[in-house]
Amino acid sequence: MRPAIRQFVRASVCVAALLGVAAPLAGCRGERSEKPPRQFFPDMDDSPKFKPQTETEFFADGRAMRPPEDGTVAFGAFMLDESMLPEDADWAEPFLLEREEALAGDTALYVGLTEGGEFVQRMPVAVDQALLERGAERYNIYCAACHGYEGDGLGTVGRRWSAPVPSYHDEKYLDRSLDTGTDGYMFHIARNGLKHPDGRYRMPGYGHALTARDTWAIVAHIRVLQEALNNDIDDLPPEEARRLRELRGRADAGPADGAADPAEKGAAG
Repeated sequence: MRPAIRQFVRASVCVAALLGVAAPLAGCRGERSEKPPRQFFPDMDDSPKFKPQTETEFFADGRAMRPPEDGTVAFGAFMLDESMLPEDADWAEPFLLEREEALAGDTALYVGLTEGGEFVQRMPVAVDQALLERGAERYNIYCAACHGYEGDGLGTVGRRWSAPVPSYHDEKYLDRSLDTGTDGYMFHIARNGLKHPDGRYRMPGYGHALTARDTWAIVAHIRVLQEALNNDIDDLPPEEARRLRELRGRADAGPADGAADPAEKGAAG
């Protein structure tokens, strides 16, 4: 075969091969059809998985979402430990905190109870300015509407509640010899709420909105409110002393005439 003919044949074969590869791809572009689209990777389109909140016949209880097995231990998203990090690894603090909260191994910190199941007397966190500021912010968002900005139970919603909302300045919240006067009790009620004997909530829990540390910050802020109202007024600036005298007079007045005592109603702490 002449060289020119051989080159022509080779070129024709190459063109035919390219057209053979491109033809299927070209058929997908701009094509209209009532049939389902072509699936080149069907395992990615139709991956074997359960979607949240769906039902399945695979498990006896019909739930696709499975609870963790007994003994399962949460570690967080990152396997970090302080022993693995240099001294200046400030960037890792949020990740270490996430892992600590996932483990929740400290009963006092995350439940507010001693190992014997009693409410802790004092909060197991260091109280500093940052904690107090955080507590004031969280309290004003989640608590003040009912309990009032001063902790007197006279918040905008609290005034209209079906039962009087108690004041944090009541003796039962100041006497640490009582369960209601411990930091652990306030922590527990803030996170889990308080119920009537029949199971109805007197106060809803806010564990869904508050972390354990934020809850302790709120408890610290409540203690500040108590100290502010029960401190020596003469040690304050004149304007602050006048304002505090007004608050103290309002707290000493107690519930309005005809209203039930909050302690008897068992209103939320």
